[in-house]
Amino acid sequence: MRKRTAILLTAVVGFAVSCEKKQNKAMISGEDNPLIAEWNTPYELPPFELIQTKHFEPAILEGIKEHQSEIEAIVASKQAPTFENTIEAIEKSGKLLNRVTTVFYNLTSADTNDSLQKLAQDLAPKLSEHSDNIKLNEKLFAKVKKVYNDHLIANAEKIQLSPEQKELLEKTYKSFVRSGANLSAENKEKLRKLNSELSVLSLKYGDNLLSETNSYELVVDNKADLAGLPQELIETAANEAKAKIKMENGFSL
Repeated sequence: MRKRTAILLTAVVGFAVSCEKKQNKAMISGEDNPLIAEWNTPYELPPFELIQTKHFEPAILEGIKEHQSEIEAIVASKQAPTFENTIEAIEKSGKLLNRVTTVFYNLTSADTNDSLQKLAQDLAPKLSEHSDNIKLNEKLFAKVKKVYNDHLIANAEKIQLSPEQKELLEKTYKSFVRSGANLSAENKEKLRKLNSELSVLSLKYGDNLLSETNSYELVVDNKADLAGLPQELIETAANEAKAKIKMENGFSL
């Protein structure tokens, strides 16, 4: 009887572990991910109470995949490049990626931790590569350039755009040019490597700066130097200093 009970217990545990693995796998693949799902919240604010660090990577990778598919569709279109099917289409693409990265980088700026910082460094080269795949895409830039020349250069008077459309067109064209779209194939490859390195180095610099800022302490050992400060502030700082000394030395003051 005990043997049968042990076997049954083992089976139950095994089933539970299997379910947990399937659940984790589903989360990793992006299913049931609050960052990917529609946000039924007031003003479509992010559901921060549901978002965990593990949700970001699959959501960002899914966003990259979706954005790339949208760009490929623009490039593959057989229609002549127009403001609507090129410039406007580029502007409207990447909504998921933009939504997720906005939440991610707001958190890493305002409420970061070691896990988020590590993830940001891991994802930086992938995001850099994705950006380069768009801005250095020769076929895509050829379409952007065609629309730019048709609307703002050759036929500026024949094809009318609103001031907002003209600004978006010029902004899009210059963004491609400044990102290296006119470079040679060899220099584009060099730029890709530099962008990948800088994407990580800039994050590390920011993390190091934050660490130094958080660890900064001002030691005041002369009471006269506190003249003019509110007594409440002085007492709060003194209590924090005592607590720190207590923690570092392991004894009560």
